[in-house]
Amino acid sequence: MIQLADFDKKKIIFNDRITRSAYARDASMYRMVPRSVIKPQNVEDVKLIFQYANKNKTPLTFRAGGTSLSGQSVTDGILVEILHNWKKYLVLDNGKLILLEPGVIGAQANNLLSTFSRRLGPDPASIKSATIGGILSNNSSGMVCGTEFNSYHTIDSLSFILPNGNSYDTSKSDENQKFIKREKEITETLKSIQQTIKTNPELKRKVRDKYRIKNTIGYSMNAFLDFEKPLDIFSHLLIGSEGTLAFISSCIMNTVPNPEYFGTGLFIFNDSKAAGNTISQFKDLGASAIEFLDDKSLKTARHYKNIPYDTNLIDDNDVGILIEYQNDDINNILSFLKKTKQSLKKNRSIKSTLLVTDDKKREAIWKIRKGLYPTIGALRRTGESVITEDIAIDYTNLSSAVDELKNIFTKRNFDDSVIFGHAKDGNLHFVTSVDFNSQEGIDNYGELMNDLAKMTLQKFNGSLKAEHGTGRNMAPFVESEWGGEIYKLMWNLKESVDPNNILNPDVLLSKKQNIHISNIKKTPQISSIIDDCVECGFCETICPSRGLTYTPRQRIGIMREINQLDLTKTEKDILNYGVYDTCATDGLCAVECPVNIDTGSFIKEIRRSKKTNKLFNKIFIEHFKWMLTFLKLGLRMINSLRFIFGSQNFIFISKKLNILSKNLIPVFPRNGFNISKKNYKNHISNPDYILFESCVNRVISGDDTGITSSEYLVGIAKNAGLKILKINDSSDFCCGLPFSSKGYIESANMMQNLLLDKLEEIYSYYKKPIIVDMSPCSEALYSKLKIKNILLLDSVEFLNTIKSKLEIKKLNKSFFVHTVCSTQKSVDNDSLINLVKDCVENIETLDEFFCCGMGGDRGLKFPELSKNAINQSVQIPLKSSIGVSSSRTCEIGLSNELGLKFISIESLVYKVIKN
Repeated sequence: MIQLADFDKKKIIFNDRITRSAYARDASMYRMVPRSVIKPQNVEDVKLIFQYANKNKTPLTFRAGGTSLSGQSVTDGILVEILHNWKKYLVLDNGKLILLEPGVIGAQANNLLSTFSRRLGPDPASIKSATIGGILSNNSSGMVCGTEFNSYHTIDSLSFILPNGNSYDTSKSDENQKFIKREKEITETLKSIQQTIKTNPELKRKVRDKYRIKNTIGYSMNAFLDFEKPLDIFSHLLIGSEGTLAFISSCIMNTVPNPEYFGTGLFIFNDSKAAGNTISQFKDLGASAIEFLDDKSLKTARHYKNIPYDTNLIDDNDVGILIEYQNDDINNILSFLKKTKQSLKKNRSIKSTLLVTDDKKREAIWKIRKGLYPTIGALRRTGESVITEDIAIDYTNLSSAVDELKNIFTKRNFDDSVIFGHAKDGNLHFVTSVDFNSQEGIDNYGELMNDLAKMTLQKFNGSLKAEHGTGRNMAPFVESEWGGEIYKLMWNLKESVDPNNILNPDVLLSKKQNIHISNIKKTPQISSIIDDCVECGFCETICPSRGLTYTPRQRIGIMREINQLDLTKTEKDILNYGVYDTCATDGLCAVECPVNIDTGSFIKEIRRSKKTNKLFNKIFIEHFKWMLTFLKLGLRMINSLRFIFGSQNFIFISKKLNILSKNLIPVFPRNGFNISKKNYKNHISNPDYILFESCVNRVISGDDTGITSSEYLVGIAKNAGLKILKINDSSDFCCGLPFSSKGYIESANMMQNLLLDKLEEIYSYYKKPIIVDMSPCSEALYSKLKIKNILLLDSVEFLNTIKSKLEIKKLNKSFFVHTVCSTQKSVDNDSLINLVKDCVENIETLDEFFCCGMGGDRGLKFPELSKNAINQSVQIPLKSSIGVSSSRTCEIGLSNELGLKFISIESLVYKVIKN
């Protein structure tokens, strides 16, 4: 019997309605509120959960990334999250194999393998968010892998736990005998099913025929023909089983070569048949990926920056074909592209051609394709749900299938439907909005699904699910796909393995014919900032509070749920802390979101509505200069007290005060504060640049010398033969960020407008570019000054501009480089890295950008936020002992958690130039 008290001590059970609401929704159109959320830390916890569920006949659903599109990761039973405590990995055999736990994100695994020029076989569009657990459970494939390198065909071994609590590791040589001995009923069922299929030529032919193309509907019945040993059969049945047979605790996967070079093309045709006819040509030319986009898909590009074509020139019935060649020799890539161009030279249906080898241009093309589901979902009609389905047919029938789909959409009045997919594999996806608010809308959707099934199965002998998994929305159609006899065999399998039906009931197999139109997710209007969200989960991997409290998607989901709840005081506290207080409002979620939803801006609006101390805020603004002076003096006193009490004792005291003050008093950072010695002033009549010194840099220096970043900038410019005029009365001004992040939006606007007026006045007099010495402040001002035609340069941009005028002697050291959130959101997000490369011999960076969780001073008031953000992102030991960035507050947080000494970029550049 499960001892709930034992779990309570570990704090892994969450019964509050806020957390349950956060997990009530996934990327699909379904919503189910779990009765409890459990976050097991190890396999022993999972076994206890199985014991409890079996005894109490309580359903369990395992969930990692929650990017499932067919309702596989929602439940009204117990939701078991296996994400943040399940991220172990180990690269084996020089990258030919990799051991992964279910919480590892696919893209992270590929980053680990990139050193060895290897990657995972499956390459779903959601790979930056999808986890290994979901990739295996849905038998994911993707753009390039086809069926040859999908999850089923690249798995080497599995460790799993059955519902009865027994665990197995298929990498062990004696495990098959152990399985046969302990799981007699399961073994007999497996043998019986295998015998039935093998001795019936019609069934055998049907199984083989079903896997000639992509197929993830029902269980992976090809396992009964591909393997002989019961454990081998069963372990491959787990691939694509959608968590209905066992819990996969880890796996070892075979990897595939990752070519060094890519050649990508986008062809826009004015005729769908002509476009479909080119698929064979592209395949013969050796294209690794061939993607289909209809006219509406192409038009969604207007949501993106750096659009690779003019969306205004896309006409109805235009078709895009995206191709990519992959090879280890750039000359081969160039040859492929040349042959492609020659091959299609006389094709008069081509409206435009784009062929690129540049990484950024390639990324711009792929971003449109990979973000189609959330992008199109954001365009849904108000109050309606968004659905997505994917089918597979022989690729030679692609254009005919597209025409048939369009006819069905017209017939059923789904006029906003969009079609796209993997043309190379005959795999078509569609997205449409559905009105589930009326019985008429529900019935119309049911007819759409019936039409889709008839078209796919009868007209094209295809599969109803190609790669998204069966889920809830195709569970009623499994029998139509496979026929009654094989359908019965699938139920025999399920019942022998999970006799109490505790594992994800009604997913993959269901006896409820209306399961696909039950528990539909509503998306009430909350705020124009977030209403477009379809809860795809793309934003979650970069959120600094992931694993600590909630993610942007979960914050939005909670806000959509709580209107229906009368919250208790405890639940209000959970809401305030998890949703409002621990959001860093860094805006990086908007970078990852295909429709640029900035949940941080939404949270700022909520903080704004909760602020009441306007008088104190007014005094602070009107006496800003003196407030900064007092702040500086206060930090000096705190540094002195740290010396008196000892660093560890003082940090302990500050932590206690932080708790007692309910996070109003910040926790003192481990390395203290580097206080600036003085505010540097200069008087120049004919400057080359104007410098505005941010308020943070007036208080905190760029390193432990006490010299400000502004003073370093003036010295660097002097070395380059340039003159900088610092705005000497800048102490009265602020960009507004410290106010807006706390919700004081009016005050932030007031401060920012005062500064903008000042900068406009100075610019009108000198007509010289303005430099701002801290990246977050630069971002806050950039767009406003651009409107006024005033050129603003971030200090990093300025240093890159003048570095050719400097005589730099590289330091023979290794530096860890952190690109701050504001720079990550800019077009030139490698500018800091490139600058540091010019200054030192070796640099360390992470493969993926991340937020340090400081959010100004929020990481000091809620130190667990910064600690979590950095620990979630920096999971490998750093060799460097010193770091560099372009924001003082970020440097404090990073230094605190990584144990590195951090300096500003201005300090570094000053150190490496010959003075």
